[in-house]
Amino acid sequence: MDVVSKFLVGAGKRDAVTKTPAMNKWISVFREEREFDGIKENTIIGDLTKLGVFLEFAQQRLEKEPDELYKTDFIKFFNYLEKERKISKNTQNRYFNLLKVFYRAFKLDNFMDFRDESNERKRFSSSRIEVKHYDAITEQDLNLVIAKIFENQSSTKIRDLVVIRMLWDTGARVSEVLNLKYEDCDFENGEFRLRNTKSHEERKVVCSNDTLELLKCLASYNFKKEPKDYLFQSTNQENLGKIADRNQITRTFGRAVDKLKEEEKIQQNKRYVVHSLRHGRAVDLLNKGVPIDVVKEILGHRSLETTLYYSHSRQRKEQMLQDIKKLL
Repeated sequence: MDVVSKFLVGAGKRDAVTKTPAMNKWISVFREEREFDGIKENTIIGDLTKLGVFLEFAQQRLEKEPDELYKTDFIKFFNYLEKERKISKNTQNRYFNLLKVFYRAFKLDNFMDFRDESNERKRFSSSRIEVKHYDAITEQDLNLVIAKIFENQSSTKIRDLVVIRMLWDTGARVSEVLNLKYEDCDFENGEFRLRNTKSHEERKVVCSNDTLELLKCLASYNFKKEPKDYLFQSTNQENLGKIADRNQITRTFGRAVDKLKEEEKIQQNKRYVVHSLRHGRAVDLLNKGVPIDVVKEILGHRSLETTLYYSHSRQRKEQMLQDIKKLL
């Protein structure tokens, strides 16, 4: 427990896709197209993961190439996503949008019938989007998650845990932290410049001394260490040294939460996702008396109204009720 304590704060698996030479023929060209379009590396990695699922289904299940598919084949694919891979409506929409880009990039027209009919019937319209509400994670529950992740045998668990610590300390978005490069890091003072922000405005964040020591250790073991290299790097042989996969962080966090719920250490009604770290940090800062306008700047919100959402969170209301009860 001495090692895992360094990471503590305040002190159902889908089948993986095996890429084949036939798949890589399409993937490599599509990657070049997306890079030329100026798409961010993390977005490209996520798109290529989804594209791999599509190509595997087409080539191995249907025994066809993407340019040989008909409308009925695309219907089979989306049924496969929902029924076999248990993909949410939100993610199905992302697959649909990805395929529109993919077929446009290769100038193939056999997707058009399915696309037009889907638009006409509003299969992938905004009305299908599932509105999800996340809970702000508490420091106590976060430490349980960290300890659970440390128990697994993943080769990336140390990197993932440092990312989680950084997300908690800074209250930053996942994309903002994963896009940090060596040139953005002041390891002497523990200050970091976030460039890849939602508002497109740079902002500076800080981390605790404990997190800083972990970051220094991780940075010393990275495969690439030049100023333009990413701080959090992929260890996958195919993408060695490139930006870490956001989905890997999400899965690692989610699996730990699920296991803790099975062990009844986290309440079943708690909806914790990686973004809960940002929510939790906001609530934590407000509870500690940090002025709301300062929290707004730390989180990089454009509007104070967005930050006000956290000041009225259910967790804060519940805590206030408990505090009032003690006074009665």
